[in-house]
Amino acid sequence: MSYLFRFVFFSFFLLQFHCISFGENLISTKRNPELPPEIRQGKVFLAGHIGDHTKDTEEILKILKRLIDGTVAKDLNFLPDLVSKKEGIYLDLKGNWTKEQLISELSSTENYFRTYFFDRELLAKQKGSNEVRTVRDLFLSSGGVEADFYYESKIACELKLRFRENPKLEKELINPYFIKQDGKWYLFRLF
Repeated sequence: MSYLFRFVFFSFFLLQFHCISFGENLISTKRNPELPPEIRQGKVFLAGHIGDHTKDTEEILKILKRLIDGTVAKDLNFLPDLVSKKEGIYLDLKGNWTKEQLISELSSTENYFRTYFFDRELLAKQKGSNEVRTVRDLFLSSGGVEADFYYESKIACELKLRFRENPKLEKELINPYFIKQDGKWYLFRLF
């Protein structure tokens, strides 16, 4: 009888262990480290004006999601579609670029985005250090992004991106800035 009891007890123990291990595998596969982080709207602040910015916030949030998804996918070829022909885009280290300069840069193989946004090895070579993080690395380490909206006017909005995990890394990004022209929001400053 004691052998039967040990067998049942041991079988029960193995079943419990298997279920726990299986459950942990489900949890670990649930969060794929290569998937874009979840993007959520944070607080909305209005400076010096009043108005309802609900539709504006939704539009900017869609653009932000597209930018972060594209960064994680290592593909920002759509970026010129989000940039105003009149105002161009501001890029850290590069300054203001026209839309045409942006298109030209995106078409070159070792461009600014590949170096600073996607390819850690190229960035390490550029910086002369292995202790570097691309913009993609930062987003993949964020655990989710919450964007606070600061409307300076009805046609200008700066975002403050906050990371749910590793908040110290968020300061390695520049706050994106959006402008509205002819009823449409455009990206003016990238992270």
